[in-house]
Amino acid sequence: MAFAAMLKQLREEKRLSQKDIADYLGITRQAVASYELAKREPDYEVLKKLADYFDVSIDYLLGRTNCRDATAAIIGKNIDLIRGNLTYKELSEDISAKLGALIFPEMLELYARGERMPFVGTIKILAKYAQVRDSFFYTHNTPETYEREKELYRLEMSQQKMAEEIEETKGLLDFTGDVELKKWILKESSLPYIKLAKEIQDAGLPVEVFKPLINSIKNSNSKEDNKSMEE
Repeated sequence: MAFAAMLKQLREEKRLSQKDIADYLGITRQAVASYELAKREPDYEVLKKLADYFDVSIDYLLGRTNCRDATAAIIGKNIDLIRGNLTYKELSEDISAKLGALIFPEMLELYARGERMPFVGTIKILAKYAQVRDSFFYTHNTPETYEREKELYRLEMSQQKMAEEIEETKGLLDFTGDVELKKWILKESSLPYIKLAKEIQDAGLPVEVFKPLINSIKNSNSKEDNKSMEE
């Protein structure tokens, strides 16, 4: 359906007059009538205002998609952005290979066209695959903003991993009342040994098993530190 017919249909559905639309746009009623008679083409600003007013996408106004939902249209464009040069089949296979999640190619194409709204769970899968936050899919993006979003995502993941490692380290402090041992555990150079201890713990062994190991390493490091000071 062309823009002229679409505008008239949307206006009549809401039981609005041409003057109502004209007042909203700040133009004359005759101008709106010209749009509906296909005698005049709207500029981008008018299209944007009409899309916001009727809560539809610009593509829907222009008859390029059958989906009225503006959000679905935005999500669809972002799916095509992360798809790049891949076909929908290739994108589906790549998601499956990397995440073990299945989104059928036919569904991906419907989402990309804005003809179906993905479930929240599907958005989360797509976000994880694209290495972006979920909110990325609900805003207009370009290849440049996509790259920036991926950088922010990697930074957030790095911070999250660091926070998890700190929490793991704090957990290892619970079994000892030795102040010096706690200081040693918190040293950055001790992290490899702590990770080894965590792996032993994850294997199902009690923490008491690797306490002598940490004490032994601690004493060994102390001797090396004293030796360095003497030299």
